[in-house]
Amino acid sequence: MQTNKNTIADEMFDNANMIYNVSKTGNLYGKLFAIKDMQMYLLKEEKKINEEIERCEGRKNANK
Repeated sequence: MQTNKNTIADEMFDNANMIYNVSKTGNLYGKLFAIKDMQMYLLKEEKKINEEIERCEGRKNANK
């Protein structure tokens, strides 16, 4: 007959597994936030470059 008693080893394993999962989740969120930060930076840079292209094309059209 099996009992529902957890041994100390089972509890320690469960705690170690929980710590691993929390650590892995934190690591993944860190990577996600780094990617989101890079994404925002790239969008800002894209906007600057597009504005500069528009200014250059505006000058080119003004000279015609």
